[in-house]
Amino acid sequence: MNLSCVKNARRWFFLGDRQGLAFRLFSYFAITLILILSLQSIAEMALVRVLLHLPATVKTEMLDLAEQANKLLDNKDAEGKLDRNQLAEWEEAQSSYLFVLNDELEEVGTRIMHPHFKFKLRYLRPLDTILDKRVSKPVISLPLRPGYQLVVQFSDKEHPAHNFPYYFAAIQFIITSILLAIFSLLLARHLQQPLHRLQAASRSLAEGDFSIRASHQVGKSVTEFNQLAQDLDDMAEHIHQLIGKQKKLITDVSHELRTPLARHSLVLHLLRKRCPDDVSDLLDKLESQSSEMNNLVSEILEFSRLEHENVSVKLIPTQLESLCQIQVMQNEIDLKPQQSLNVELDNATAMVLADNRLCLRAIKNVLENAIKYAGDEATIDIRVCEQAEFVDIIIADNGIGIPLQQLERVFDPFVRIEQARNKQSGGYGLGLAIVKEAMLIMRGEAIAELNVNNGVTVKLRFPIP
Repeated sequence: MNLSCVKNARRWFFLGDRQGLAFRLFSYFAITLILILSLQSIAEMALVRVLLHLPATVKTEMLDLAEQANKLLDNKDAEGKLDRNQLAEWEEAQSSYLFVLNDELEEVGTRIMHPHFKFKLRYLRPLDTILDKRVSKPVISLPLRPGYQLVVQFSDKEHPAHNFPYYFAAIQFIITSILLAIFSLLLARHLQQPLHRLQAASRSLAEGDFSIRASHQVGKSVTEFNQLAQDLDDMAEHIHQLIGKQKKLITDVSHELRTPLARHSLVLHLLRKRCPDDVSDLLDKLESQSSEMNNLVSEILEFSRLEHENVSVKLIPTQLESLCQIQVMQNEIDLKPQQSLNVELDNATAMVLADNRLCLRAIKNVLENAIKYAGDEATIDIRVCEQAEFVDIIIADNGIGIPLQQLERVFDPFVRIEQARNKQSGGYGLGLAIVKEAMLIMRGEAIAELNVNNGVTVKLRFPIP
């Protein structure tokens, strides 16, 4: 029965697993407690040996009393004998309870000794005696001239044990604090190593590296951490499989869509040759719809590629002004008749690490978005600005702007602002979502802000290496 209870207790508290966290913590705390109690006992014993002596001032006073007593022993009365009355008067006048005694422990003076004090003479102590731990009134013996001694009752008010509770409390606090600090640091170091490895593995997983295996890095130092690492590895494998299936589904669906769209375009091309001119408007609409479907499939594939896999990018030192200039030349032809594009590029900013293709795609999408939605008479500004730790590509317009409550959603996929939901503007809500993913891959970020008056400012922020 007892053996069964022990086994159950070990199973409930994980004490059977010596690599388990419960066993480790129990061991650390038990060792710490034993060391605290042991060191406190040793320190208290040392303190007792050091402090349980008569104070130096008391010793000096007693030696002075012994000298005075020796002088009184030299005084004689009218008959030429020891003046016992004068000795008794001197004993009575002292602040301490004392007597001058002979070798038989009898009073030399005329003063009568209290019976309790007489009983304590059995336990006379020398001047260099070690006192008791508790407060008491020991009787101290000081030798005088041969045949005499001075016995003095030590005052309990001056006993060093009065301060021992404070000394012991200070010792307990200091020893406990030091040992707890040491063992806490050791325990934290022991636990932080696998935690840091788990953290590094989770960050790699968040960045899209599904080949990471946390269990190999954590090892078997702590059972619970090893089990957690195994669960993290299983989760990474499961997510990798799900993303692979999702990617394959998107690719297959897009491919299946491209095939009929291509056939549709071919049929439209053949119909143009055979149909009369009065149906050419209808054919133009069909061709426009087919082109929009092709563009939508391309955008979905691009967004999926950026979002669901760690694309191979080449981050090389790049002058952002040159990329902006290239993209501006391509987008100028898309401006509406009343729109204007102001460019401020002076090649004075620091170089950043960027991928040329992704960077050009991000600039293109933001510019196209401004041209489509800023308004027919909007002014669009593009410039590059260097801050303390980063470089911004700033694309601003003075158009109709965006409602404040929808500003945070402009980079979400398939989100279009209410003012933009019309057939003429087009768009699928993927342009700025692609910008966001591209900037994240390049270790940067995309920020949208409302201007003071009207319009929107989009910042593509690149960290300076």
